[in-house]
Amino acid sequence: MTGLGERVEEQHGRQDGDGVNPIPGPPSRRALAAVWIAVAVGFGLLLAAASPRGPLDDPDPARQRPGFLDGAGLPAPAPDVGSGVPAPGRRAVVFFVRPEQIGPLCRALPASGLGAKASLAVVVSSPADCPGPAVLVVDGGGLAGRFGMPTPVDDGPPVGYAVVDAAGRIRYRTLDPRGAGGLREVATMLADVR
Repeated sequence: MTGLGERVEEQHGRQDGDGVNPIPGPPSRRALAAVWIAVAVGFGLLLAAASPRGPLDDPDPARQRPGFLDGAGLPAPAPDVGSGVPAPGRRAVVFFVRPEQIGPLCRALPASGLGAKASLAVVVSSPADCPGPAVLVVDGGGLAGRFGMPTPVDDGPPVGYAVVDAAGRIRYRTLDPRGAGGLREVATMLADVR
């Protein structure tokens, strides 16, 4: 037979000589709430740090590189860029860049294979050289407006691209400050356009 002290010890744990239980009980609701709040704030800070908004980004993050076709008033007729872009029966990608981005983009385009899949045009605000498969168009901003390109945070010319289908309709347009670094994504969007 066990005594009362032994039964208490079984139910509540053994106490040391000072009457303090070395085995803590379950945490209080207040402690649990504090932990959950700390975790939520930590994840919020991580999320904010992971997606910084730069001066070339879209002011509305939901519109930047959404990854689906025919959003925000699309499809819409594509304006003529010049030099046969867009051409009837052929898809096109129209890049909008700033002068400092044209070199890396034009050097990356030949290796991307995009020129074999679509007509390419690079629209820039000042004269530049763009060797390779793309048609270079110097434009002061009117063409970007006719394509419905959004204005970036810094209110300067847009940096991104538009994808045009073989019927001459804009199917996708977005700001993408990565320039040459985003060509794989351009290929993915182009693959879904006929």
